[in-house]
Amino acid sequence: MQTETVQTDELEGKALEWAVLKAIGGAWPKGAATTWDKAGYLINNLNIFLSSGGHKQMFIAYLDERAPSVGKTLPEAVYRAVVHASIGSWISVPVSILKA
Repeated sequence: MQTETVQTDELEGKALEWAVLKAIGGAWPKGAATTWDKAGYLINNLNIFLSSGGHKQMFIAYLDERAPSVGKTLPEAVYRAVVHASIGSWISVPVSILKA
């Protein structure tokens, strides 16, 4: 499988969701169907801190305040925070997922 190393804060879409699943062990809980359900599950279970960043369409999430993650949506920021805390600032993602 061919992979590409990318910055966690640049992940989005299917590649970001793939990375979150890798970070949490592979599966969403039953009943978490939407992006917001999944973000809510992560916020509740991982004690994620949230901020609006003081700007419209800018959200900040972090498990460790020294490493905040930013997103255009709250779920995007939450997903990136989980990946950043579990895997780090860089992650190897299958090229097929990056192009999906």
